[in-house]
Amino acid sequence: MVMRDFLMGLLESTRGRARVPVSHLCESIRESTELIRRNMVACEKKGLLRCVDDWVEIDSEQRLLLAMEALKANADVGRVCRVLDWREFEELTSKALEANGFRIAKHLVFKHDGRRHEIDLVGSKEPLLMCADCKHWSSGLGRMRVQTAAKRQFERIRFLAGEMPRLADRLGITAWRRAVILPTVITLSDTTRGLYEGIPIIPILRLRSFLNEFNPLDRELATIVVNLRQLQEEASSRSLKCFLSQAKAN
Repeated sequence: MVMRDFLMGLLESTRGRARVPVSHLCESIRESTELIRRNMVACEKKGLLRCVDDWVEIDSEQRLLLAMEALKANADVGRVCRVLDWREFEELTSKALEANGFRIAKHLVFKHDGRRHEIDLVGSKEPLLMCADCKHWSSGLGRMRVQTAAKRQFERIRFLAGEMPRLADRLGITAWRRAVILPTVITLSDTTRGLYEGIPIIPILRLRSFLNEFNPLDRELATIVVNLRQLQEEASSRSLKCFLSQAKAN
């Protein structure tokens, strides 16, 4: 049995649960207990799982690490993606942002020009609003597909910028002077990283290093800068004029 088969069997056996008995793995993968345990030890040394007596325990981050190991071992991308729950994918992205000091808004829904829009995750860390479109597609990541996702994400942040400062309170950024809005696409595959028209395409397991290294004011990035203080002052001025106009009418 190659390691790829063991990793895929482990991913499939732990879908929806944090621990499974070794006996279940043996039945699922159809290999001897000795060989299964040998692979378990190898994975535990890499921090991919935890062995507790006759059980295997795996948390959500380890499941994603296992998925990446399976891809490195030439497992089918579509099969790996189908094994992962989209919630696991988004939760790991959220945790990576939180670990870097971001406040998270999940599934931000808003309207612009009468149309409904939704952004998977918005991480706020003054002055940056990082808008993540989390993609764990069940089929391959072709270049055109990734580029289309990047273009659509930029459109969303353009609409988001147009709804400031109305959304500032929901995002907890009312005290900010300005917001630098950055669109990103987070993927499972490690082969899609880079910039597309200034939009970062980030493999999930490279997200933390990206957050530690990038400069939100880099001119190569497709950011939109919103002067929140100016917009707030303009909104207050319009409200005051409206109030005075109504007072005169009465």
